[in-house]
Amino acid sequence: MGRRSTSSTKSGKFMNPTDQARKEARKRELKKNKKQRMMVRAAVLKMKDPRQIIRDMEKLDEMEFNPVQQPLLNEKVLRDKRKKLRETFERIVRLYERENPEMYKELRKLELDYESKRGQLALYFDSVKVLLFFICVFMFFQLDSINQEVTYCNMLDNEMKQNEGLLCSLVMESVMANR
Repeated sequence: MGRRSTSSTKSGKFMNPTDQARKEARKRELKKNKKQRMMVRAAVLKMKDPRQIIRDMEKLDEMEFNPVQQPLLNEKVLRDKRKKLRETFERIVRLYERENPEMYKELRKLELDYESKRGQLALYFDSVKVLLFFICVFMFFQLDSINQEVTYCNMLDNEMKQNEGLLCSLVMESVMANR
């Protein structure tokens, strides 16, 4: 939107001095309100704890990448919540970048640590899923007849449901041992 003169209307006609004064007062008030809104936003961001935001994102990751149970929330809901938390965290980081460079560096380090942990969790989740798939495929080819295959797959499915926690802990131990 372009800036208009306060002494004329949209069509270019000269304005009444009273209307002109009213228009200038409105313009000053809008400018003052904008400054107030910016100050309120900055104050709200300063009140938020960036470490708590990171902890909330970690909880979402634990829900999403848990191989033992399905996430309580839908994938889209998890993605939207993470996006909202990440945007808030980024606004806080930008605020501290201008006002407190030491805190900015600390927050960037915190973010890098979070991303590293998230990557490890995703890798673990993917490795468990792949391992379960290969176990199922291996067992499938070990069977002799179709009846045994059906019976065994049902039995394996029940075993997996009962022993998912044990299997996941074994996989986690082997992943940690290989580091």
